[in-house]
Amino acid sequence: MSIQSKCASYCHEKILRVSQTAKKTNEWVLNKAGVKRELLDTVKARKLAYYGHTTRKQGSCLEKEIMQGTMPGACRRGRPRTAWMDNIKTWTVANLGSRTAKEQNNCQQRM
Repeated sequence: MSIQSKCASYCHEKILRVSQTAKKTNEWVLNKAGVKRELLDTVKARKLAYYGHTTRKQGSCLEKEIMQGTMPGACRRGRPRTAWMDNIKTWTVANLGSRTAKEQNNCQQRM
């Protein structure tokens, strides 16, 4: 947690008159104060916009291959890291295989 968010949480606790010994989470304090965290929503919107931008590109470009995970090579040991596509899959309900096919068809129809 950054210093800025700690300070904001502390200020909200003081305004709401919640003692620091009360076991209240930061989420509870923010909900009670009516404050919405916008950073995650901004990150989601930008990631989805960038994903749409790269998948609409014609042919095979490096960005598109990296995002779709089609790079050759062996997998790393241990637990796999959270990938871009994992976030996109959780944020969008549609199947990505059919989505890329639909996007390619839309691009061909535009031309």
